[in-house]
Amino acid sequence: MNEIVVYSGLYAGSAGLLKLVGFCLLLWLARTLSVEDYANFGLLYALQTGLVTFGIVGILEAVIGLLKTNQSEEEQTKLFATANNAFIITLVSSVVIMTLLFLLSVSNTGVSISTLAYVLISGALLAFSALQTQIVRLEERHLSSLCFSFIMPLAGLAGGFVAFVFDRSVHAFFWGTSIGLSLIIATFWASKIGYYDLADRWFEVRPILMRVTPFIAVAILGWLSGYGNNYIIKLFFDTKQVAMFTFALSLSSILQLIATALNQVWSPRFFRLIHQLPNDEVEKKNRQFFRFQSLAIGIVGGVVIGIFPFTINVLKGNLAAYQSMSLELLLLFSAYVIMCPWWHCYNYFLAYDSGPTIMRIVLITSVIGIIVWLGLMWLFGSIGIYIGFVTQMLIRTIGITMTAKKRWPVKLSWEGVSGGLLLTFIGFIFAGV
Repeated sequence: MNEIVVYSGLYAGSAGLLKLVGFCLLLWLARTLSVEDYANFGLLYALQTGLVTFGIVGILEAVIGLLKTNQSEEEQTKLFATANNAFIITLVSSVVIMTLLFLLSVSNTGVSISTLAYVLISGALLAFSALQTQIVRLEERHLSSLCFSFIMPLAGLAGGFVAFVFDRSVHAFFWGTSIGLSLIIATFWASKIGYYDLADRWFEVRPILMRVTPFIAVAILGWLSGYGNNYIIKLFFDTKQVAMFTFALSLSSILQLIATALNQVWSPRFFRLIHQLPNDEVEKKNRQFFRFQSLAIGIVGGVVIGIFPFTINVLKGNLAAYQSMSLELLLLFSAYVIMCPWWHCYNYFLAYDSGPTIMRIVLITSVIGIIVWLGLMWLFGSIGIYIGFVTQMLIRTIGITMTAKKRWPVKLSWEGVSGGLLLTFIGFIFAGV
């Protein structure tokens, strides 16, 4: 138990530190790069995250499903090697599709072929890192997992930082990221950290690929709920709006970090209590926690919005282009407060092994949300980007709460959500004073 507690702390702490470093680096890029260059960065960064998302889509879930018929150490080693074969197929497919998406949807940006190549290389290496993180974790080799989940991405950020110091360009950032990732993966390979073998027979990949297919739609919709939005925004608006959304989404990662960290602390206790105490008693504690989470996110969101204009004046640089984004930040931050009931209900579905239901909820609500979001952009212009983002999260929250209430005695803390939204709004008012 002590070992579990220690590694849980290491996973949570390393993830938090990695996101904090990434946030500071993205903020520095926004301060240094012109609006047009930062928009290009946003599109390329979305391409990189897309490769990570689609490169490993469904592979872990497929491997977990096949573990029950591969119990021996030899069989599991062979299964993990086969997962690498499957990864090559999904990654190559993703590289081709994402490259075509970029070339067809983005024109006259000045992005060179070499820059695009470095984006693809870094995305592929980060995808492999994410796959290895999950595979070695299945064997409870937690130190190896931390190497891939923390040290390797951190090396990529460090490489991008160093390169950008010497050459303040988007090209340099992705070049440095690729070099940093390449050096660390070579070190891991030489140190035999991770799985690098391939299955001898490629037809053995079929059971994994057949299980991957249902997760593709979920991955696409998940990507479009984040930086993937940049490609749709580019179709509707100019590059300035791409840059502004990239900046706002990067800033909102503070709230996502807080929400994830709090839930990582609470969810293990919830999973233990749900099978030990009566449902009403567990839900009382659950409700108290998510009331606190909603208020905590609201407080942080309100503070960030409140000090936003002052901070921009202090940091100066090209951040001045984003100084008028208080309303956009209010809408984006409010979405994370509205998502608190989602996490409240999501833990129940995990505790009762209801993964397929979660998948259906995500698919249905995301499709509806994206259609509504497109309509709002068409009706209201650029502010519709952010109204639509809030609406998507609201639709997703409504979908999961309606389903959860039919199964369990869920009592959501709407007063916590209301309080969190009020605190965020107070920060908005303060920013305008």
